[in-house]
Amino acid sequence: MAAEWSVKRLQNDSSYWRAAILLTATHLDLFRWFGKRKLKADVVAARYGGDQDSWESFLNALWAIGLMRKQAECYSTTAFAARHLTGDGRALLLPAYDAWNAWGKLASSFTTAKRPKSQKPFATDRTQSARLLQALHIHARQIAPYVVQISRLNGARTLLDVGGGLGTFTCAFCRRYPRLQATLVEHPNIAPLARRSVRDAGLAQRIRVIARDFTRQSLPVGFDAVFVSNILHAHGAIQNLALLRQLHRSLNSGGKLILRDVFMRRARSAPEWGALFSVALLLHTPHGRCYSLNEIRGWLRQANFSIIRGPVRSSPLPFDPDAILVARKT
Repeated sequence: MAAEWSVKRLQNDSSYWRAAILLTATHLDLFRWFGKRKLKADVVAARYGGDQDSWESFLNALWAIGLMRKQAECYSTTAFAARHLTGDGRALLLPAYDAWNAWGKLASSFTTAKRPKSQKPFATDRTQSARLLQALHIHARQIAPYVVQISRLNGARTLLDVGGGLGTFTCAFCRRYPRLQATLVEHPNIAPLARRSVRDAGLAQRIRVIARDFTRQSLPVGFDAVFVSNILHAHGAIQNLALLRQLHRSLNSGGKLILRDVFMRRARSAPEWGALFSVALLLHTPHGRCYSLNEIRGWLRQANFSIIRGPVRSSPLPFDPDAILVARKT
């Protein structure tokens, strides 16, 4: 059911001033730099550039929305900002700052029918890719224990993770199943980051990272299980059917496919998060959108998979909109 609207909600949902101020301060790492100090606007200007008056206006705005304290002419961070807008909290907000300019082009994306020629930022910007992957990694670390439990890989000896990012889920599978050997396939721009993450996790001997664009190159074969998390929504229907057929070839007989994604209802207008995310995908992918469960089940049948379980929520966590569908090679 669509959410009820009110004038207050209309004003809140259409306001971007607070968001722009918050994301800019986060991008500049202002709260971490302040630390526990009390500083005047001229000190901030000396550190970041610009003039004192402009910084005073910006710091006053942060004070007005409750993220700064002000005493006489000195500013300091609030306890909330110090706790939640540094470290992991900051990392979770940075992708929103990186996407800010893209959202300003939303109207022209409809009127011109133009979409990106390649997936953003993974195929276009390594710095923004690293920031987005770090944010995804922070959430994935909390989601992974639930995904591992749902997936039930008892008896599997080999795992293929397609588009596995920093390898958060692959590492969780390998820790749960000590005999499991895994292969992670990632875009050439992302593979070096994945290798470093796997190495830092102490699992480089059990997880092989392959740099490969699976939309243009074939996938390796010989796996008992394949894990695909949040990949289908980044591509078009034709690409997704082709990918599932590749995954069928990658699996050993009787092998298990674990799909994690947002599964929309038949009309594709719910859940709300998926409907909104589909608009974001217009700005960041050539053909991506969130797909209905019926569409995905149809591709699985065409690729000769049989569905054995799901979809079930991939975790009970409030920031996780995804579900898991498990299929088997027939």
